[in-house]
Amino acid sequence: MIKSHIRVLWGIFLMSCVCSGAKAGEGNDSQYFEEFPVVLTASRLKQPMSEAPSAMTVIDAEMIKAAGSRTIPEILRLVPGMYIGYASGNTPIVSYHGAPEMYTRRMQVLVDGRSIYMQPFVGVTWTDIPVNIDDIERIEVVRGPAAASYGANSLQGVINIITKDPAYTHNRVSTNQGNGGISDISARLTQQLENLSYRFTVSQHEDQGFDFAKMNDGSRALQLNFKGDYQLNNENYLDMQLGYSDTALSQGFIEQPFNIRDPLRTITSISDFQQIEWHHTPSSDSELKVSYHHTARNYQDSADPKNIDNFQSHRHELGFQHTFNLNESNRVVWGGNLRYESTATTILFQPAKSLQGKQLFVNDEWRLNPSFLLNAGAMLEDDGWGNRRGSPRIALNYHATPTQTFRVGTSVAYRTPSMVEYGANSTYLPNTNNNLAGNPNLRPEKVISREIGYLGEFRDLGLSLDARIYEDRISDFTFIDPTVRFSPNPMELVWGFANLFAVKYQGIESTLKYSWNQAGNLTLNFSHQRASCAITGQLDPTIGQLDPARALKNNQAFQVLCQNDYGMTVPSDSGSLLLTQKFSERITASAAYYQQEPTQILLSWQPQNRMRRVDMRLGYEFGHRGRPGAGEIALTLQNAFQDNYTQYVDFSQKVGFIGNRRAWVTGSMEF
Repeated sequence: MIKSHIRVLWGIFLMSCVCSGAKAGEGNDSQYFEEFPVVLTASRLKQPMSEAPSAMTVIDAEMIKAAGSRTIPEILRLVPGMYIGYASGNTPIVSYHGAPEMYTRRMQVLVDGRSIYMQPFVGVTWTDIPVNIDDIERIEVVRGPAAASYGANSLQGVINIITKDPAYTHNRVSTNQGNGGISDISARLTQQLENLSYRFTVSQHEDQGFDFAKMNDGSRALQLNFKGDYQLNNENYLDMQLGYSDTALSQGFIEQPFNIRDPLRTITSISDFQQIEWHHTPSSDSELKVSYHHTARNYQDSADPKNIDNFQSHRHELGFQHTFNLNESNRVVWGGNLRYESTATTILFQPAKSLQGKQLFVNDEWRLNPSFLLNAGAMLEDDGWGNRRGSPRIALNYHATPTQTFRVGTSVAYRTPSMVEYGANSTYLPNTNNNLAGNPNLRPEKVISREIGYLGEFRDLGLSLDARIYEDRISDFTFIDPTVRFSPNPMELVWGFANLFAVKYQGIESTLKYSWNQAGNLTLNFSHQRASCAITGQLDPTIGQLDPARALKNNQAFQVLCQNDYGMTVPSDSGSLLLTQKFSERITASAAYYQQEPTQILLSWQPQNRMRRVDMRLGYEFGHRGRPGAGEIALTLQNAFQDNYTQYVDFSQKVGFIGNRRAWVTGSMEF
């Protein structure tokens, strides 16, 4: 498979040389910095995408608007290889390259560089992110390990949500009203003073969830967000941000299933953050940044019989970053972070847990000559659990012509187990089943990643192509051990965690963009991938001493899970298409098509069937954009043709859980 992909990329290379007609090395270095989008996330340096050390996807504000998405997970359907599903109408599942699960444990998620990856489960709760979609400038996605820049938990990639500069935003009100209880409203107030620019946004989002008679899955979220830039002098400025989110999620089954207790109730989650960054730029090629971030989350589910999900978490992080030029050919960024995290729960930890982490990173961008660029970097990290690791990355970019680039790279990354995986202890609870027990002997997951990439533009044709082949090998893959041991009551099974698998992901990803007449754009994403699994660990043998029949049955199921089911944890083929056409200065139409082949969720009741969906949007703008009185009226139709596709099935009662059609009208106006 890999050899055939190499032949494909080699053919693209030959075609690009013929189409371009330019020789490598012609022109000066500035040619390589003008054509491709500038990205910030891959190496912590500002680089054209053609010079980044990793494959990247950039989704800008215009694409977000054209896709008609109300939530951030829906936007991420435009990333090749990204899995998006729903455990319920208010619980999205986001995963990259397999192993889809409720907690996004193997991708780092940032908002303006601030991690929202929270303990105790070490994941992302997408409904709690205090960012209004209208305030997003772009989303940069690093498709592949990025531990050299961001440390543990960026094992499979990084999602960086970058918000708009207050100096370039306008006062605005907006609302969405539609079926399924869709009722969103937001207001943004901006001000540009002599030395201070700020943006304040308040929003509320609400819907009734999916149309599923047995589920109680509506949601309501109130969000506040402030971002301000204060210019101290020509060399120094402060970036200040505050955010608050109050979310209520409906939970439970209308009719109580016989095998679970899941009463109707509301889960509340309150999150807030404070962020301040000092930027010192003594020259155009040097910058020093010092930052402090604090994030807190309070999660309450009073109807949970074990109170396992009730917790309070805090993260404090202090960091610095220095960017400078060693010489005309070398740019360096280096820095470090100190992190303190604490979590208190009613039941899950006894006593409460805390940990301190440390990071030191460096990345060198070395221009060997006009055609070759080397990115070399590493992260040294103490994760607070006693694991000290180095995560190196090296990538070589070859500019065959100013518009045709090849990249080869390899990296090593780790994922640190969460507080739950290491230290959960709910085994003393009476009269309950499926208690959790942490495993303090867990090893961090480790990935060795290799890729070959191509990025090219064919300007005369209005085309650009981004393609790559990759192979990721993860060892010490952590999975639930359903036979850890029995609690003091021999009828109560305890679930734990163990390093059970070695998994391998291989595939090819591509993004093709085509523009015509400055009025139409087409973006086509495609991913072909496969996964395989090998058993490298064993289930806890204790149960075999107590119940040999159960142990034999579970070990047989364990073998089947790895050998048969794991290959379907990634859809073999998936893709998206986004088409935008501007019919006049006022009227714009767009359509998005998403496809995903059947996917097997591990330990789920049945595979998700093939998903095919069409979303459509028609918008009419009035007034003069950027001036008071300007605005838009738009109609969005999601799943327009009511394609029947099932969602994430983690209970038997969700079998047949079908995605439904939604429609809403958007009205917005600047003032």
